[in-house]
Amino acid sequence: MAKDKTNIYDVAKKAGVGIATVSRVINNSENVKEETREKIIKVMNEMDYRPSKVAQNLAKQQSNAIAVILPSFVDHFFVEVLKGIQDTLEKEEIDLILYKINVDENRISKIMDIVHSRKVDGIAAVTMNISNSNYRELLQSEMPVVLADEKSKNFNSIYFDNIKGAEMAVDYLVNSGHQKIAFINGNLEHYNAQERLKGVEKAIKKHQLIIEDKYIKASDFYTEDGYKSMQELLEMPQSEWPSAVSAASDNQAIGALQAIEERGLKAPDDIALIGYDNIELAKYLKITTIWQPMYKLGQLTIEVLLKEIKGELKERFEKELALSLIKRETA
Repeated sequence: MAKDKTNIYDVAKKAGVGIATVSRVINNSENVKEETREKIIKVMNEMDYRPSKVAQNLAKQQSNAIAVILPSFVDHFFVEVLKGIQDTLEKEEIDLILYKINVDENRISKIMDIVHSRKVDGIAAVTMNISNSNYRELLQSEMPVVLADEKSKNFNSIYFDNIKGAEMAVDYLVNSGHQKIAFINGNLEHYNAQERLKGVEKAIKKHQLIIEDKYIKASDFYTEDGYKSMQELLEMPQSEWPSAVSAASDNQAIGALQAIEERGLKAPDDIALIGYDNIELAKYLKITTIWQPMYKLGQLTIEVLLKEIKGELKERFEKELALSLIKRETA
């Protein structure tokens, strides 16, 4: 193959690696296994490939854009994360390309389409539960990737402890004198919902209480789901009403608060209510909640991703962001 028709993508394809790996070899980065480096150099020689100035710019990852993948563009949680992402990218003058992939879709297949499009230098995947899917192809592509709101042993990841957060909420309610506690959860197909249920059960057991099945509702993380779940709880005889409700998201807590107030009741006088996330609307509705630093999650995700793209990370990055209780009027 003539050298003027051979490009960095051809080398990456023949060597069976990602363009980021070829980039590191061209730029003499230390973050490449010696076996891989030798393989790429051998391919470059076989293809008579000599990087031109344009090719070196490509190798240095100069598409100047990163992909951000989310399951929703409108959910308050993701809006807050996006604020942190966008502000950080604007400071670096890097373009943002948004992709929406539902968690029930073939995530890896769609993400690999993004990888093969060659339009971006790296990927920030938010709440994609990639570690629970067949991620091998993505890992082998060596595309710089950071997982946000997900813990992973294989990718750079920044995450929250969902079990700890749900446990904190129940601890607070019990310490406030509540024993009959209901839990409005999200869809149990979602990892976060599974973990938050574990946290509730852990706290209930720790305080030597019992939570009956009728006090656990699972639908989804949206406002209408919280509203319907709270309505179902209030349809029980008044003597069976919970004295407090923990919701797995502020969206659900907002819906639950609406259902409570429509019955002429008040939180916390009649039923205490605690949410999860600390979205901006929760502040205005004075909802007690578990705060996840969503803006910081977005900000740190991009900072780590840019370091990975530049070859500045010496090892896989993993960080848990601390949660805290925000006490307001509803509990």
